[in-house]
Amino acid sequence: QNVLLKSSIDVGSYYFDAITYDLSLHGAKIKLNLPLQRGAEFIIEIKGNYKIPSKVSWAENGFIGLEFKYPPDRVKTIFGSLGDRLA
Repeated sequence: QNVLLKSSIDVGSYYFDAITYDLSLHGAKIKLNLPLQRGAEFIIEIKGNYKIPSKVSWAENGFIGLEFKYPPDRVKTIFGSLGDRLA
């Protein structure tokens, strides 16, 4: 689902601002001014509420595709009413 949500990335003890442009129960597409490599692991925080461990599945032109490390049913529970719209 296309979205425009303020997000942040927790990489170790560092936090970086990001914007989520596409969101599903499996992962997201984000804009991030940080060159993360494919396979890099981090925690994404979406809308200041939802924290999900993730890993980079692709990176191109300042965008990063990430895969959530939790199964879709757990992601849906974490997102609450937002998760219902993504199902």
